[in-house]
Amino acid sequence: MDIPAARRLERPTWINARTTLGVILFVVALLAGQRVLVAGDVTTPIWRASRDLPAGVALRAADLAPAEVRLPDNLTAIYAGTANDLSGLVLTRAVGAGEIIPVASVVQPSSSDASAMTIPVTPEHAVGGALRSGDTVDVYVSYNAGDVRALTKLVLDDAQILDLVTAGGLVVGDEAVVGVTVSVDSAVAKELAFAIRNGEIDLSRGTTAQPGAAP
Repeated sequence: MDIPAARRLERPTWINARTTLGVILFVVALLAGQRVLVAGDVTTPIWRASRDLPAGVALRAADLAPAEVRLPDNLTAIYAGTANDLSGLVLTRAVGAGEIIPVASVVQPSSSDASAMTIPVTPEHAVGGALRSGDTVDVYVSYNAGDVRALTKLVLDDAQILDLVTAGGLVVGDEAVVGVTVSVDSAVAKELAFAIRNGEIDLSRGTTAQPGAAP
């Protein structure tokens, strides 16, 4: 009679390649989730308007209030952080109460004795209407167009645009009028007002040309 040989029972192995891979994936997912939650709690301190602010206003401390907002990394540089001192800077467009302040909407004042004037001009005489707030322009006026006395003069150079206003015509196809609000020294404001009422205005992007008359 054959008697089977006794075999030693082996201890079961619970850890295998599939279990190890599952543990690794779980740990990775857990760490990634924690990282997302931590990133979601990070806020950026930026300035917002404490009241309605019109274009052309020089900012004061009372016009601004700090705010903590969550912004993607690619947007943090677009808005003015509280580390930046905006006092004395000029708004190039109107900002509503509570609105955060874009960096592109604040510029240095062009002059301590500056005021704002709006120049009515059609798009083809204003760089095709491609101008933007914050740009600088040279303002030319032409008198007696089509006459032997015709004269073109540079009235204002490197004037900073504070705001742009467009208005559609009442008739379909009628040309839109563009109002370009610029910062102008009070000493030149009178001459510019005369030019607007009595001549034809052309704008070009800011140059280093000196004011003067040309036939």
